[in-house]
Amino acid sequence: MTAVIDSPVSHVLVSSASLRELSRQMGPEICRQFVGNYIDMWEGRYRRLVNSLDGEDYPGAMDVVLSIKISSHMAGAKRLAGYAGIAQEMVGRTDIQGLLSLLEPMQECGAATLVSLREMLDAI
Repeated sequence: MTAVIDSPVSHVLVSSASLRELSRQMGPEICRQFVGNYIDMWEGRYRRLVNSLDGEDYPGAMDVVLSIKISSHMAGAKRLAGYAGIAQEMVGRTDIQGLLSLLEPMQECGAATLVSLREMLDAI
């Protein structure tokens, strides 16, 4: 069993600089749409991860953790992207106990990330 790290990869929950850069690259409206979609998709992604792990579907789990990792990175959700990176490594090792121990911290981080992104949406 792999222990979940005590501190996430990043102390930054959501990077406003990353969001500004995304807005600069995509334009403010498309950036807001992307972040809104990211927020709307979080619960479904998390449920897919839980369901994949319940069924020990490692290819399915890898698909969802990569989706979380990449979209979180793009949205500036640094801490959640870090958790997803850790989950990716655990899926690669089929470390089910480590993955199960990571679910609650990921869920809590996801909830906090959504609150922070909603607060930042108007400033994009």
